[in-house]
Amino acid sequence: MKTQFLILQLKIKAYSMQLLGIISSFFMPISGILILIGVSVIVDTITGVWKSRKMKTPITSRKLSAVISKILLYEVTVMLFYLIDYFIINDIVLTFFSVELLITKILALVLVSIELISLNENIKAVKGIDLWTSLKNLFSRAKEVTQDFKDINAKGK
Repeated sequence: MKTQFLILQLKIKAYSMQLLGIISSFFMPISGILILIGVSVIVDTITGVWKSRKMKTPITSRKLSAVISKILLYEVTVMLFYLIDYFIINDIVLTFFSVELLITKILALVLVSIELISLNENIKAVKGIDLWTSLKNLFSRAKEVTQDFKDINAKGK
């Protein structure tokens, strides 16, 4: 009886590993999106902890455990949208746009932008620096430098 039970356990383990491999290979095309979303939530959490320490706000385990729920919710939502996109919507969307899995990518963009907005708020509260304004200034300076190079190049000819 023990031998049969051990054989059954080994077969269940082998089959479950095969099933896990099949499922993970199906979701492989969106693995980059899933990693990006996970990293953005973690970075936002790190800046949130930094902000709490600077503002001397207590950090509770309840708040930190919400991070795990948030990551799981975001990841499962993206996976469900991927399933819907893959089996139903993708063929319809491809008749109008040439982007594969557009709905999944739009959802990922929305989720990452939510995290970026929160990250910007945290950095602004701690350092007083607005990332969007800094990014705009960087692009305007790059545009000025590019124009200067064009002017120098035009004078040299």
